[in-house]
Amino acid sequence: METPTPPPDDAVEALTPDDPAATAPASVETEAAVVAAAVAKAAAALPAKPAMNVHRADGAPPAPPAGPVTAAGSSGSTLGTMKIYSTEAKRPRRRWPKVVGIVAGVLLLAGLAGGGYAFWYLQGTVTAITQTSDKQQQVAESGLAVALPDQPITALVIGEDRRPGQGPGRSDTMMMVRIDPRTKSIAMMSFPRDLIVNVPGYGRRPINEAYELGQEPLALATIKELTGIQINYLIPLDFRAFQRIVATFGGVWLPVDRRYYNSNDGTAERNYMSINIQPGYQLLNGANSLAFARYRHTDSDLVRLARQQTFVREFKKRVDRWGFASRIIELISIMRDNLKILGSNKKPADARTLLEYGRLIGSIPRGNTFQVRLDDISSSPTNPGKLEASPQAVQTAVDQFLNPDMQSGQAIANRDVGKDTKAKVVKPTYDAAKIGIEVRNGNGTPAAAADAAWQLVENGWKSAHSAGDSLVQYLHTTVYYDGSTKGAKEAATAIAEAFGSDSDTKVLDAPAIAEMQQNGINVREPVVVVVGKTYTGDLAPPKVAILPPKEEAQISRDPTRDIEIWRDAQRKSGIPLMMPTVLYVGAQTRDPLFSNQPPARVYKTGGHRAVYVTYSADAYDQVFGVQAIEWDAPPILDGPSATRDYKGRKLLLYFNGPSLQRVGWKQNGISYWLENSLTGRIPNSAMIAMAKSFKPVTR
Repeated sequence: METPTPPPDDAVEALTPDDPAATAPASVETEAAVVAAAVAKAAAALPAKPAMNVHRADGAPPAPPAGPVTAAGSSGSTLGTMKIYSTEAKRPRRRWPKVVGIVAGVLLLAGLAGGGYAFWYLQGTVTAITQTSDKQQQVAESGLAVALPDQPITALVIGEDRRPGQGPGRSDTMMMVRIDPRTKSIAMMSFPRDLIVNVPGYGRRPINEAYELGQEPLALATIKELTGIQINYLIPLDFRAFQRIVATFGGVWLPVDRRYYNSNDGTAERNYMSINIQPGYQLLNGANSLAFARYRHTDSDLVRLARQQTFVREFKKRVDRWGFASRIIELISIMRDNLKILGSNKKPADARTLLEYGRLIGSIPRGNTFQVRLDDISSSPTNPGKLEASPQAVQTAVDQFLNPDMQSGQAIANRDVGKDTKAKVVKPTYDAAKIGIEVRNGNGTPAAAADAAWQLVENGWKSAHSAGDSLVQYLHTTVYYDGSTKGAKEAATAIAEAFGSDSDTKVLDAPAIAEMQQNGINVREPVVVVVGKTYTGDLAPPKVAILPPKEEAQISRDPTRDIEIWRDAQRKSGIPLMMPTVLYVGAQTRDPLFSNQPPARVYKTGGHRAVYVTYSADAYDQVFGVQAIEWDAPPILDGPSATRDYKGRKLLLYFNGPSLQRVGWKQNGISYWLENSLTGRIPNSAMIAMAKSFKPVTR
């Protein structure tokens, strides 16, 4: 497809964060002020928040369940799902990007953490958000699993592609989001709209047809069958709410990888969304954020999904920095008219549950957000223009989604960049494969001990085995240890952590042994696990790094290749610059789609002077860039996965699982970083070699 010629880029561009079309109406602010006054007047009279109770999947008081219960996000789970709705678009060809629902969910839940009292006074708003009169949505609620306390929750975001005057459209895209309180992590997994899957009752079709054929219930059933994951919440939201949310937070700082431009003149080649965004790190308003997230016409759907996940990741940083407690009333007022959060009809989400989720999201470190990609996708041999993925590829992505790799970043940094000289390496005093562990059933659920023992074996505790039932019922899982056995206490602590934050560790003393041996089975191992009622059948993954093979960097070394480009940028920007003297093999200093676009952009954003240089090894999947900005603390450099010293520079390393997404550093008030392609296609070895090669630009 021929790309349009964009207007010339200005040498210095001042961007404004707020889009008039994305601003909340004055009536919202007025109402917010009224509600805030009522809250301030009565806040002191509110009762203290009680502790969250343990819930059964059927909503009944705690009692021995009738069958095994598993955690949200695992196969066979009984947890619930999140869903967000908004009014239908009135204009042609507008779609619901899945990222919008994610943003709304994160915003609302995180916002609740800062304004708990205000939230209680907006109980009517919460009811409107969490209840629906739509028949299809009510049917979908019956397919959602109940969310259990202290366990992971999974949300499915569905964006609908509908045009005015037509019936239900196809889903634009689908994204699952998993929030895990045990590992304090957020994982995202997306599905290409043209991916061929089994749609229950209709056979193999593109995944985006599920919504058109059966709306929310069938879309939900399709995702559950494809992944084997139970969903707790379902979230859709339209583009107008998206823009208003972004405007509420004053825009979003985003790394734009290349030039995005189209002027829709009605011709066949350009008859898609108009867009005009320059490359480089910048503060985007609501309209431009939406355009960036939705765009897909000169790259692939996989790149668009990665772009949307990038938006979610950076938006969370914006929320973290905002300090949004002072605007929670306004935010919830906006949400009332633009979103639904639908959980299981067995136990709908209430105000306190949402508040707890908000606190959880706010506590998750900024670096613990993971983007899971469905790899090994190929063109469908039987459906031209569509995509296929093997069951093995889907299962690999699901495994990464359920157990995001939080350990390999540090290990790769140690192996490929340099040891962390400040880190204390403490070897465990036990051998997980050899220490004796027996598991007893303390919750009354058949086979709970055998299931827990099997999971422990899968997590590396090779000697774990079932030892029958406990005659004493336990609410929380308790791990006993023999204090006289070397490493038993440390092993018990690690096992208890895998069972969740509500588990306990205790000394295996004489009274404990006597209690356990009431079933006639003697205690024979130094570690004894008694499974409690809060065990859901899902253990947190072991903290073991799985490293990809180390590979030789495919690079070319030429210190003078781009020297004139960098000198010109340094002169125009007025800031001292550093440039790479090594590049990924085959990389060209250019925008891959706009030959008239200068590879180096000199601009100003948010009052900061900046330079961005675009590199590419292909048209869209290996576009990467180098950013310099006169700003000592840009949000994108918050929360590195690891830091390493290299020749007087402190390298900030940002991993997405085992893939290195960004390498940054700061020098003399200037922040620099090398940004991988949206899909992370530049190998770690090349990223590290390029980052190490940066030298000051000579005059």
